[in-house]
Amino acid sequence: METIKPIKVSIVLRDFLKMEDCYNRVLKAAHDLFMKYGIRSVSMDDIARHLGISKKTIYSCFTEKDEIVLKVNHLLQEKWEQEADAIRRSASNAIELMLQLSLMLRSHISSMNPSILFDLYKFHRTAWEDWNRYKNENIRKKMMDVMDRGIQEGLFRPDIDKSILSTLRVEQIELAFDDSIFPHDTYNLEAVQMQLADHFIQGLLTEQGAAYYKQTKAKFFETKNN
Repeated sequence: METIKPIKVSIVLRDFLKMEDCYNRVLKAAHDLFMKYGIRSVSMDDIARHLGISKKTIYSCFTEKDEIVLKVNHLLQEKWEQEADAIRRSASNAIELMLQLSLMLRSHISSMNPSILFDLYKFHRTAWEDWNRYKNENIRKKMMDVMDRGIQEGLFRPDIDKSILSTLRVEQIELAFDDSIFPHDTYNLEAVQMQLADHFIQGLLTEQGAAYYKQTKAKFFETKNN
């Protein structure tokens, strides 16, 4: 059997590393630009200009903008999953878990252009469908798990319908992005999300949970803001 010469292996490895570096750099640049300006307003030329490379180089890594949008969507989901898993492991109870997840959401929204979800829906249907799959299969399931934990801890009411309320919560997240309901020139997206989260949590609580929430919310936010 003919052996592959080391020089050929080196060339293949070099080309692979170049491709991987291009792939990661393009995704990082696209992510940063999408978060700042929205998706529709960022072109392939903008990404190339931001990186100081040719558009042809980008097309050597990605076939079209839709593919970049979808991959950025996956990166965001992976990042959220990692952060949420760390929060779940560290939270002492369901109320603290809800508060920390709300703060995680707030930290991401603060650097996110409000038009992103509309841009996905209107111009990038594959990525939009992927977001909806993630929302319905992952976020709803995790929200129901938090409710189960809160009920077991005596902090959430046992009569709540977890399926209905988990659906409500994930739809609230999208609702805040809707410019026809909360005009972006009138409402602060971050503030809207936190108000909705606070209202939602309070609707779950038992008397014991309400007392703990009032105490914990004040202490928690004071600590986070220092």
